[in-house]
Amino acid sequence: MILNPEGDLKYEVSTPLPPINVKGMEVETNPEHWWSAFKQVLSEVWKAFTPSDITATCIGGQGPSLVPVNKQGNPLYNSIIWMDRRATQEANLIKKTTGDTVDPYLLETKITWIKNHRSKIYEKTFKFLNAYEFISYRLTKKAYAGVLRPGYTPWSNVPYWNPDHLKAVDVDLEKLPETLLVGEVIGPVTEKAASETGLSKKTLVVQGVTDFVHAILGAGSVKPGMALDYGGTSQGFNLCWDKPLQDPQKRILVSPHIVPNRWNIGGMMSTSGVILKWFKENFGGEEISKASRTSADPYDALCELASKVEPGSDGLLLLPYFAGERSPIWDPNAKGVFFGVTLSHRKEHFVRAILEATSYGLRHIKEKIESAGGKIKEVRSAGGQSKSPVWCQIKADMLNVPVSQLVHESVEPLGSAIVAGVGIGAFKNYVEAAKKTGEIRATFEPDPHNFGKYSAGFKTYKKLYVSLRDLFKETAHH
Repeated sequence: MILNPEGDLKYEVSTPLPPINVKGMEVETNPEHWWSAFKQVLSEVWKAFTPSDITATCIGGQGPSLVPVNKQGNPLYNSIIWMDRRATQEANLIKKTTGDTVDPYLLETKITWIKNHRSKIYEKTFKFLNAYEFISYRLTKKAYAGVLRPGYTPWSNVPYWNPDHLKAVDVDLEKLPETLLVGEVIGPVTEKAASETGLSKKTLVVQGVTDFVHAILGAGSVKPGMALDYGGTSQGFNLCWDKPLQDPQKRILVSPHIVPNRWNIGGMMSTSGVILKWFKENFGGEEISKASRTSADPYDALCELASKVEPGSDGLLLLPYFAGERSPIWDPNAKGVFFGVTLSHRKEHFVRAILEATSYGLRHIKEKIESAGGKIKEVRSAGGQSKSPVWCQIKADMLNVPVSQLVHESVEPLGSAIVAGVGIGAFKNYVEAAKKTGEIRATFEPDPHNFGKYSAGFKTYKKLYVSLRDLFKETAHH
């Protein structure tokens, strides 16, 4: 996405990525696909702009997704992405060594796994980077990890890696990137990168950070009480608050907001929209076939099916833990479970149960945020899920809070462009720049009757996980 100095969206282009590779708890992708896609979208940009038009760029992206690179910026191994849960033994080793509980999705566990299981790759690695840091390194030949406040380290903002933990398990800290404040200029595009991408050597690259931080900014969720529900393959739910909140059990994440003197309180679900994708690909042949004949979206057809079912899916309930779960249960062994299936349940029930499961997960995070002292006044919804009125209404009813669709659905690149603009002084500050990008298209008000129904279902949802938790652990490697 390209913004002008007035904050108006002037251009938008995207390209699909190849499927990720999933093998049990191992989930990988080739980082070169990201670089190829980056060049592909730029080739479209040059049909409307000249290189000199682009004064600055900022890269945000998925994470924690590990990319070990050599000095030339070439990946030495597939990226072990955020969804991957293979590093359970490494997480246990760090806990045993340091006394701190860590989750296998973190970069530090992935780095330790590389060291323990791919020693030759480890020895050759110049820097361990995240997905977006990989692209920035390709552009500038400078390796940095973004931090949100001076004095705050990346593991304080988003718990990707802790140098004390890595040192305790004998990881060479020289292989970690230096830190740089988000919004600071990394440097200009190198001659080699300019030749490959078409960007000007005068274009400045500004330090970015993980996608959910950029999404919060792009959605305009910059005032206390405003929350962002970002629903794509996975799910992020984040409240802007005026102070840090404490959850002794660490079920939610607390980090500095990108806006000064504000804090981000939230949680992340491992699988949400990807479950609907899984269902479509395995059981949605009819919807896919119809969509191919009419140029329609098969997801719209599935959501339309869900709208024919009453709230609560006639007793059918799903635990959406298809790749373990992060917030608020932090259980890498958790699995997906359809519960309460009867002969009366049809395809539409299963689709609605998937939409409701994502919403139950959001409510679970919201509950922990509120128990820590936060209060959610409004929710802004972004990402692919936000396009569905049915899904938005389910979320509003589930959370008992108004849920708004935004004019611009893809909020991460909007946030990235804002960071780039603030970084070079084109925009006054993040709050002012976010006023235009966070425009609301429609708002869904909660239905008290449906909220009551979902409250009963939510009790079952929580009890079901607790009753299966030990069994998940016993059968983790089956």
